[in-house]
Amino acid sequence: MSEPNVLVSFRLERETPLRVKWLASDGVPGDGYKAQITAVILPTGQRLAMHGSSILEQTHPDPGGGAHAYLMTFTGVVGYAHDHADRPHVEALADSEIDYELEFVAEDGRIAVAEQDYHITERPPGMARVLSKKTDA
Repeated sequence: MSEPNVLVSFRLERETPLRVKWLASDGVPGDGYKAQITAVILPTGQRLAMHGSSILEQTHPDPGGGAHAYLMTFTGVVGYAHDHADRPHVEALADSEIDYELEFVAEDGRIAVAEQDYHITERPPGMARVLSKKTDA
């Protein structure tokens, strides 16, 4: 019998979104650029790399932020098998705030440059929550 998977939910809630001022002129988030969470940083400092399909990011114009202002949130559930390299860090994880690494990727693959193509005006922490342990099939 194999050891159970650990399922962890990573989120940045809509009540506390990341706020960004868009500076680039060759597209905007959602039309020419896609937000991408590339890693989650645990409270211990451990960096968990994220696959491009692990987390779903949502970007929308910020109606209260003025011209070129956007809001971003994210959500994703990631399973960690018994032999995953990050499993010891995930097993020790309690529901807690997390940091995250973010990129904005253009349709042609170019990565937007912070302070040149965009400026983050508010960056709240995300949350990690252990959902369950599930037996491997």
